[in-house]
Amino acid sequence: MPTQVPSARAYLMASRQSEIASLQTLLQTGQLTGEISQLVHELQRERGVSNIWLCSQGKMFGDELPVRERQVARTLASMLASLPPLNGEQAAPPGHVRVYSRIAAALHALGALAPLRHNVRHFRLSHDEAMRQFSHIIRQLLNLAFEMIDTASDPQVSRALIAMFSFMQGKELAGQERATGSAGYAAGSFSAGQRERMLGLIEAQERCFTHFCHFADAKSLQRWRGLAEGESDIERLRRIACTRSAPEDDGAEMALRWYQRMTRRIDGLKQVEDELAQHLMQCCRESIRQAQHQQEAQEGDIDALMAQIDTGPAFSVYVAGQNWLKQEGQSLDTGGLTPGLGRSILGLVEAQSRQLEALDDELAAMRATLSDRKQIDRAKALLIRHHHYSEEQAWQALRKMAMDQNRRIVDIAEALLAVADVFPATPK
Repeated sequence: MPTQVPSARAYLMASRQSEIASLQTLLQTGQLTGEISQLVHELQRERGVSNIWLCSQGKMFGDELPVRERQVARTLASMLASLPPLNGEQAAPPGHVRVYSRIAAALHALGALAPLRHNVRHFRLSHDEAMRQFSHIIRQLLNLAFEMIDTASDPQVSRALIAMFSFMQGKELAGQERATGSAGYAAGSFSAGQRERMLGLIEAQERCFTHFCHFADAKSLQRWRGLAEGESDIERLRRIACTRSAPEDDGAEMALRWYQRMTRRIDGLKQVEDELAQHLMQCCRESIRQAQHQQEAQEGDIDALMAQIDTGPAFSVYVAGQNWLKQEGQSLDTGGLTPGLGRSILGLVEAQSRQLEALDDELAAMRATLSDRKQIDRAKALLIRHHHYSEEQAWQALRKMAMDQNRRIVDIAEALLAVADVFPATPK
């Protein structure tokens, strides 16, 4: 009896089906990223309102607080509905272990919202502490969005995810700048620390938006550039905040003016972010359509080859060094390959392999960029945890060390992480 050889055609088709399944998972990832974007935006709005409430000692935006809370609750429910389902005791899908861990961290952080709101309402927190807690919750959501980029197996989708995350990160820094500026203007003066923080936030936004521009689609770029052209008043207010210890005008009035201008800017950034989310979903659907079309084309090519063979003259089948003759009227065990069919299928396999290799090369280049960012973020987290730095202070510390040693920031980050175990325990 001849050895039964698995069908090359079946495995070739299984490869396409696996690609389509992976892309459909990416579609769900894109939907979840969009939901995270919306939830982060609503939390930023609640943080902004809470900021003015605290800075004005409860004189402003008291009626707006419950409105923002309800909106966050609605968007949170929508995001929770988009989370990947839990399958009892089954492990997370391959490649999603870190994503599930980030989901757990984000949900844990969101659990702190209720006590945070209570403390804000009753002035039991300083402005700085309240903003720190809001920012921590938002950062956990951004970490989840960042982690999902690693699950992307399609370069076009990866580019869209990187562009969107970079923009989300820049927008969050703009929200922190709004909070810092509001506090300084409301107090009637900016401390040296606040001025330094403002400068750091402005610089960090530029880094994020530059990274976004490198990966963004043309339509989103056009909308972004149109938005950036109308910020002259914000630039003037920034100069006042960063160069003077005390504004010339009334503090409360200047705080409200700053808040309104920055809120308008952040709402404009959200429109660009929505454009990016739409582009991301379009990329996912287009990649799925292309993969399905390629699968159908391959199936048609192989079926046509099989039809030619079944109606042709007798031929030999070569499998594992043995030769069986197909006589007319006999059925062909298509687990074996004729030389002609073998060459045809081999051509399809090689074409698909070349396509996958090209995709892998493009993904490798993007993931190298992501790896650098992850190392830097981990090093910043280390400095924040052990030296109680803000995120901007941690970045500036890494930058200064890199400049002093004439090395890349990512090299400094890797060196810090390599000796992380010798850092003193964090005080409790």
